[in-house]
Amino acid sequence: MGGTFLEVLTERQRRRLIDLGRHVDYTAGANLANQAEPAPPVLILQSGYVKAQRTAQGDTPPMIVDLFGAGDVLGLEDCLIGWSSHLAHVATKPVRVLEIPQKTFRRFLQDNKQAMGAAAEALALRLRRRDIALGFAPAKIRSRLTAFLVRLQVVYGIPGEDCVVIDVGLNHADIASAIGASPASVNTEMVKLKNEGYLTTGYKTIHVKRQLREDGPPLFPAKEARSRRIPQMKPRRRELSRASVEARAV
Repeated sequence: MGGTFLEVLTERQRRRLIDLGRHVDYTAGANLANQAEPAPPVLILQSGYVKAQRTAQGDTPPMIVDLFGAGDVLGLEDCLIGWSSHLAHVATKPVRVLEIPQKTFRRFLQDNKQAMGAAAEALALRLRRRDIALGFAPAKIRSRLTAFLVRLQVVYGIPGEDCVVIDVGLNHADIASAIGASPASVNTEMVKLKNEGYLTTGYKTIHVKRQLREDGPPLFPAKEARSRRIPQMKPRRRELSRASVEARAV
């Protein structure tokens, strides 16, 4: 198949999704869904980035288990089995999502064999990437960090004149959470990578100057990093802003 979930769908199917849902805007730092939320809606990310977090116990800090970008489907696993949300979703950059009720989206997949296949492939690819990332858990911090940065570079990197820009809204604390390390140790390794000429950093951005190498099997087949593009889904009258959602909740 190839491509994101939306890219595989026909234009008619994309229009049908718009009719079934509504567009919602969120600011950076906003919660899109909470862990254990019953019957969470499916969110198709139109723009921006969202980190997925999970808390193991009530008194432990959440750990970042995944990152979503344009074209990704949030809450797909919960939708397919009809369960409550097993993750919390937080915007790391301003985002726009197409929000579709869980049961409505599941019926859409059941009525569209092609869409169901696209959803299954998207989910399989994401689970495969998570498994590969877990393989680095016993490695040293340097290996875990570079493997994580390589993944961000390949999946979400934007090619520049002399570097690849990673601009997904993550800070050092987020990166530490994603690789199971302390912010201080991540900061130390980032300084080493900068001193060795591999990268430079800005406000929640990383500019990769030289090819990073993860100390293990490659995460993906070698290919040039490129920005992701998804088909345009123009909002209709039912488009809602984040402000209107909050006002209605009050």
